[in-house]
Amino acid sequence: MKKIINLVLIFALFQTTSCQNKKEKIMTSTINRGQDYTIDESKPKRGYFLQINSQNCHYKILVNDLLSTAYTDPFPAYSVRNNLNYKISKSGEQKLSIIVTPFQGEKLTRNADVTIRLMRYADMTDKENEYGGATTLLEWEMPQIDENANLPIFRFDTVFKAEVPYEINTINYATDLTKMDKDVLLKEVVNQFETLHNYIKNDYDKFNSLAKEKIKSSSIPTYQTDQAIMEVLLDNKKEFEDPENKKLLQPLESYKMVLYGYGHIATLERLKDNGRVIWCKDSDGDEVLSLPLFIYKDTRDNQWHIW
Repeated sequence: MKKIINLVLIFALFQTTSCQNKKEKIMTSTINRGQDYTIDESKPKRGYFLQINSQNCHYKILVNDLLSTAYTDPFPAYSVRNNLNYKISKSGEQKLSIIVTPFQGEKLTRNADVTIRLMRYADMTDKENEYGGATTLLEWEMPQIDENANLPIFRFDTVFKAEVPYEINTINYATDLTKMDKDVLLKEVVNQFETLHNYIKNDYDKFNSLAKEKIKSSSIPTYQTDQAIMEVLLDNKKEFEDPENKKLLQPLESYKMVLYGYGHIATLERLKDNGRVIWCKDSDGDEVLSLPLFIYKDTRDNQWHIW
């Protein structure tokens, strides 16, 4: 069964050099992340979720130009409920985008279909009462495609209002990557991913020690406890250190760089299917485990960090 680790990790990456004769330079964060977020414990802890049902297509879901989820599997039908809070940094208007691409071939067919339902839960801490109950904010169904139009992509953009008790301001310190030289940017991003991939493969405790230090701030949007965070970290380690999964971890290859967050956040995606580059593949070529990773360059120290 395919497993996707969707926990957002925030920690300093270790910077590498491209010269073979130079040792890897270790970069440690000096940023006080506590100033990046605030939360008012007296306010309702609302949760925003998107129910997505799709047939005969692939898609990406963006919230505020941040990748919330994507479907690239080789199966024609899929249904999932996606937590949007990870991509909501503060109360106010939020932009929601659905980008639909062909399941096979280069154009969408008339059988391609996506329906969504946006829901707000009143209190994510009230588990006994279904999180305070859900209110539907938006329902949408993709119109049937005219195959004569030869559409390679269909996009739907809308906005919705969210009320959350927290504010996360890290994006305010993110460098505008579109202003960097493209070749320099690609080299730096690849170096960061190579280092992280090496830790996942050879020293997961090191990976986890970095994650444990900074992961609490990324748990704020989902109102998690320290104990829950630790359990996720240990589960992640167990999955990636499993002997079978270690054999299946794929090398970094055949990728492209993609920018999100209106040009402030970078990641690498597989060329073939836009999937994650930290992934495990079985003998049939199917993805069995993956980890989403996004990085940004902080203006406070001019260094790369995990988003």
